[in-house]
Order: sequence, then C-alpha cells, then structure tokens
Amino acid sequence: MDYRLKINEETLPVEVEKDGEEKIKAVIGENRFDVSYTAVNDHQIHLNVNGQGVNAYVSDQGNGKIIAIRGKVYFVQDADQLEQTRTRKKGLGSDPTEVTPPMPALVISVPVSEGDVVEKGQPVVIVSAMKMETTLVAPFNGTVKKVNVAEGDKVMPGDILVDIEKAGLDAGDESV
Repeated sequence: MDYRLKINEETLPVEVEKDGEEKIKAVIGENRFDVSYTAVNDHQIHLNVNGQGVNAYVSDQGNGKIIAIRGKVYFVQDADQLEQTRTRKKGLGSDPTEVTPPMPALVISVPVSEGDVVEKGQPVVIVSAMKMETTLVAPFNGTVKKVNVAEGDKVMPGDILVDIEKAGLDAGDESV
C-alpha cells in the first residue's frame, strides 16, 4: 500500500508491503526497511528494523500519533487524511477525550486541583521524558473531579492522570 505521511513538518511517500505475520517491507523516501514487530502493550512496540532491535512508544494525539524512538519524538500524520479534513468542518467526536503521556515519563508539575474549572487547552499535567518536557492539556471545558498523580510520580502511556467532568454533562466523568 502507498501512503503519504507527514512526519513532524516533512511529508514523505511511504510504501508498505506485508511480508508474513508481523513482518513488513517498507520504503520511506529512498530508504528500504525490513521490519518485524511485536506489540508489548497498547503503547509500546518492539521493532526489529534491518536486524536491529528498538522499542517504539506510541500515543494517539488528535489527528496523528506521537512516536518516540531512541530518544527522538516524531509526530506522524496521514497527509492525505489531513487534506481531506481541512476541507470539511469538525463534527462531534473530533476532539480527543483522553490525554496520556506519549511515553514513560516523570510528572514534573500538576497545575490543577480537585474542584478546579478548566478550559479546553489549559495545562493539567507537565511531564518529562528523555530530557524533554511535555504539557498535557484539558481536551474540553470541565471540572477536575480527581487528580490521580503527584509531582515525582512515574507514569506510562495509557495512565489516566486527571479525571475531568465535561462541562454540560449531567452525569458521568471523562478522564484525562
């Protein structure tokens, strides 16, 4: 299959061919790769790329994925899908409902407390991974119901760091 991926700010052609169970052959730009892969958990994949083993940490982030490999972080998006979504308005369900660390991280700061009213995009947790700080933000307006982490805690992708009740909901919590 042929794709066009936007990796950080560069758009590259990518050809992928399945080569057996959990194996692919890929061509990215001018580079060829033989890859076998094993899912370790929902956010970690062990890859064997051209004979070299490497762990990749993956996190959904809006209209793309954050992928961390060997200390480098990449934001990967489907360039064709991006062009399609630019031409139509966003509908219900287009915003993420959970914010998790993109890779194993250390909590640096939690600038919110239980009972705080937060606005979409407001920082709720700051984490550090591989000498890089990442600010995790509220995905919608709401009220902080519970803070599940403290400064100094180690967190993993998929961990729910803060519970936020979405503004306008009668019942039920959303998690961040």
